[in-house]
Amino acid sequence: EKYFFHTENIAGIRDARFQTMMPDCLNWLGITNIDFLYSMSNEKYDALVEAGISIHQRVPLPDQFVPRGAFVELHAKIASGYHTEDIKSEECVQDMRSLKTIRRQCNRVFELAKKGNLRHFNLNMDKMPVAVDAVVDCIMQEYPKLDIPLHSRFRHFTTEQLNGIRETWTKHRIPHIEQIRRLIDLATISVLLDAGAGKEWKYVSQEGNVIGRSEGLAVASFDMFTAGLFSSDPAVKCRVNSIGLRNLRVDDVRAGFQVTSLNPLVGLEGRTALLNRLGNALEEHSQFFGAECARPGNVVDYLLENSSDGKVELSVLWKAIIQGFESIWPHNLSGVNRGDAWCYQPLKISGKVGSDIVPFHKLSQWLMLSWLEPIQELGKLEIMNVDDHTCLAEYRNGGLLIDSGVLSLKDPSNAARHWDVGSELIVEWRAMTVALIDIVAEEVRKKLGKSKSELGLAKVLEGGTWMTGRILAEKERGESKPPPLKIRSDGTVF
Repeated sequence: EKYFFHTENIAGIRDARFQTMMPDCLNWLGITNIDFLYSMSNEKYDALVEAGISIHQRVPLPDQFVPRGAFVELHAKIASGYHTEDIKSEECVQDMRSLKTIRRQCNRVFELAKKGNLRHFNLNMDKMPVAVDAVVDCIMQEYPKLDIPLHSRFRHFTTEQLNGIRETWTKHRIPHIEQIRRLIDLATISVLLDAGAGKEWKYVSQEGNVIGRSEGLAVASFDMFTAGLFSSDPAVKCRVNSIGLRNLRVDDVRAGFQVTSLNPLVGLEGRTALLNRLGNALEEHSQFFGAECARPGNVVDYLLENSSDGKVELSVLWKAIIQGFESIWPHNLSGVNRGDAWCYQPLKISGKVGSDIVPFHKLSQWLMLSWLEPIQELGKLEIMNVDDHTCLAEYRNGGLLIDSGVLSLKDPSNAARHWDVGSELIVEWRAMTVALIDIVAEEVRKKLGKSKSELGLAKVLEGGTWMTGRILAEKERGESKPPPLKIRSDGTVF
């Protein structure tokens, strides 16, 4: 069911002739969907789309496939509007790293939606009260006093786990700031291992509890952390450092997650490779993570050094993540190492490289939110403009919008297909999630009589949209709570 189509090497077919010849051939063959179109030509792309053929993801030619003498011509074509994912210019790179770019690009998709110009979804704003009421009901059920904590990975650890380990550290006279560093270490590896586990995987905790999905991944990562799997020093097990991560092997992670042929985990190799690359990244960015013992927890010292009167901008913390961890993300097919940022063709502005790229940085933002909690506990730093982050563009927040009817598929049969993370349909869904959850959050505040400073986005997510997404998923699709759309994942995005 998965079609690949490469147009660049079809001898003798020029763009003008392609517009009449190739779409007719594909229609005659009965091809209605192309998962990956290997072509940079907008003329070819437009001709196929106008012929009623759905193209889910465009893939430009990687540099190694471009003849040496063709680079000048290729760059001229890119300048005139040819499709590319190359964002190597410093201006474009900085733009893709910015939190503000996430909202800007997602709101551009939202503007298309308001005009009815989305390709895969209908926007039904009359259903927004359904989503808002469901979130308010969930908040009042779980947090009747509105004492909502931040949306953080620490919500997935039990109180007994955290209290127990903190008591042990205190008993051994571990300084408070070092305890904060260790909590950041823990949050880092737990977040980076927190991608979809698959519905079959389960983890048996030390207490004998059988736990699946994100909660199971959290407990497993906690147990691996306390066992010293991520530390190179047996005398200091509760630490994550670069050497420990670089020495990590797939078999270590397989054993830690209790993976067997009867208990499979999605993306096991991808998760291990991610942590190996993290080890290298920590050493490459000593300005954030320290030189003598490179570890995530040293970001505390970086923040203290860059604070003024005990205040530091959220962008300073974000810089440590988006630049310091940039090299850990896998390359896309184009060879560009840009992480969770994807192309959405309808946003294309001719001649403007990067205009059709929508960044989400889901895991990076999840990591930042999870770091905020121990950083705030430190009591020495006030994080300014903390709501500059966006909602997490994942299937619980996005599922809330589909299951409440705010978003509906134009072609309902697409719910039965499996989609790649970079496919146009998934990018469209995630962009709409970022834009619409901002609206949900504002309406929830109005209902509860709270200001943005009193009920920030991170609390609305926790209270909140993420949990409501799970509740609706169970009502719609049963106890396993699967997302409304089927997504192929390598363990590094969802």
